[in-house]
This record gives sequence, C-alpha cells and structure tokens, in this order.
Amino acid sequence: GNAGDDAILEAILQEMRSIDPDMPITVLSKDPRSTRLTYRVRAVHRSNFLAWHAAMWNSRLYINGGGSLIQDVTSRRSLWFYLANIRAAKRAGNRVQMYGCGIGPVTRESHRKLAAKIINKYVDVITLREPDSLEELRAMGVTEPEVLLTADPALILQKAPDDETDSVLLRAGIPPHGNYLCFALRRWKGFEEKAPLFGAAAEYAYRTYGLTPVFVAVEKHLDPGAGQLAARGLTIPHYFLDDAGGAGTIIGALSRMQAVVSMRLHALIFAAGQGIPLAGVVYDPKVSAFLRYIGQEQFVDLAELTGQNLCAMIDQCVAQAAHPEAQAAAVRNLQAMEQKNVEVARRLLKG
Repeated sequence: GNAGDDAILEAILQEMRSIDPDMPITVLSKDPRSTRLTYRVRAVHRSNFLAWHAAMWNSRLYINGGGSLIQDVTSRRSLWFYLANIRAAKRAGNRVQMYGCGIGPVTRESHRKLAAKIINKYVDVITLREPDSLEELRAMGVTEPEVLLTADPALILQKAPDDETDSVLLRAGIPPHGNYLCFALRRWKGFEEKAPLFGAAAEYAYRTYGLTPVFVAVEKHLDPGAGQLAARGLTIPHYFLDDAGGAGTIIGALSRMQAVVSMRLHALIFAAGQGIPLAGVVYDPKVSAFLRYIGQEQFVDLAELTGQNLCAMIDQCVAQAAHPEAQAAAVRNLQAMEQKNVEVARRLLKG
C-alpha cells in the first residue's frame, strides 16, 4: 500500500529477473496474498518465522532493502526485526546484500552498537542510495562489509503508457492534461500546524502561475488525510489523487505536473526521473540526502517551513522548468550508478 516500498520491490524483482528470468524469489510481506498476485513471486508473512526461516535455508542470496530499514525512528522493534533477519539469513548459508538502501537515523547509542555489530558480522556487501548513508555507517563503526555508493532502485522504473495514466487521472476526476502543481504530503510531527501553509502556497501558485494543485497520496491509506488537511478552505480549483495505482501510473501522473512539492521521498525520485522540477519538505534526512545527491538544494525542514520560503521554492521550480538539463543529467548519472546494485547481486549469486 506504500507506493515507494512497492516501487523498490518492483525494481529489485525486475533486476533479479534480468539475472535469471526463472529465478525463484520469496518476499517477506505484510500481505503475502497480494504480493504473490501482484508480483508473481513466492511470499510469506513477515511474522511467520518458520516460513521465512525455511525460505532462507533454501536460498543463496538474502536482500535487505532498499529503503531505510536500518533506523529506529519509526520503531525500535522494526530495527530489531531487520537485524534479526540479516543474522538468520547468514546463519542459513546465504550471502547477504543490503541493496540500494539508506541508513538511519539510528538514534539510541545501544542501537547503533547493535546494528554495527550485526552488520559487520553478517553482511557481505552494502550498496547505498546516497552519500549521507555512507557517513552514517562510518560513524556507527561499520567497517567489515564491502560498501558501494549506488542509487535508489526505483530510479530504473518507467512510467506507464499514456492511456493507463489518463485512466487513473480520469477516475479521480482530473483532466489528463492541464497545468498542475503536485503536493505529495504525509502526516508527521508538526505537520498539522504547517498544513495551512501548503494551502496558501497552492493559492499563490494558482493565482501567480495558473497552476492547479493536485494532492497526491503516495501511501494510499495514510496520505489522503494530509492532503485534505492542507486543502481545507481552498477557494481555487483543486484535485485529490488518493489512489494512483502502481509505480508506473504514479510516475505517469507525476510526469503530467509542472512541479512537485513533496515530503515523500519517492514522489521526488519518481518526478526527478521524469525531469520535473522539485521542492522538498524534509521530515526525514533521507529527503534532503537524495536532493543533494542530484545537485538540488531546493528543500527546507518541516519545522522551518514558512509561507515565504515555500512560495520562493515554487518560484524557483517554475523558473527551472525552462531549463531541465542539469537535473536530467544528474538523474541519468544516478540511473547508471544504480546498475551497481544488480551487478553486486549477480556476483554474490555466482559466489
């Protein structure tokens, strides 16, 4: 149900099938039935310890990632779970790759020591999606695995055909071709008091540049509420895209935008791949890390967001739309770097 997580899975599966189209793959999932039907893989529930232990004993490679799994901000139990998986996979005889991932934040000192101990002992290769994660690994004391700087796997995904994207937009009541400004928002600590700023910025963009706001949900269960909150009281035309389907149609929808203002990392990644001007609102360091990686300094922390700096970023996006070359070149470079992820997997499988 999270487009970013689903996109990472789709990209990794695509790359594994480039190694061997018939490779048997098992995915740990919160919804195994949906995962099996959508991606044509074996899937076991992530809480079914016997099932995923059995899968590990019948596998040669364990992939942890992508995304930021090694962090304790959302939950310390999440960190423990993924570290336990890494250890179990290695003990079952697998090579272990942390794949196109981000690292952190890991805030507790005891967690940093535990993560470093497990990663040093049980991981073969780490491929990272941005340089900030490399610095975090070094600060934690991770020294044993091979570490390579690559990029987020979702960068390889292509947009859906135009007719599919048209259908998704029309179902949401959105004319497929218009002058749109996307807001991809999520609830986070401090968001509610900042929400009216997004509405005011939407009004500004519409009256100044003729851009109609579209509030896009990347996580279709949680994000619609953030969009509704931001749009409360709007007096201009606006739309909600609460379920844009899979990664391909979300990318297609974002490709129809003139600019994207996003808290969600993968909305920024998807839009960057389409050459769409970006502005980031940072609730997690991974957002600013990605934008810096593509040479984009247009972001502000959620806590420091003001109407003035948000509208200034929209101004810059509009100006940048006339000169997309620099961002497009940076994304092409990242897409080439991303291929190291699958090259490492191929090497580990042969090993």
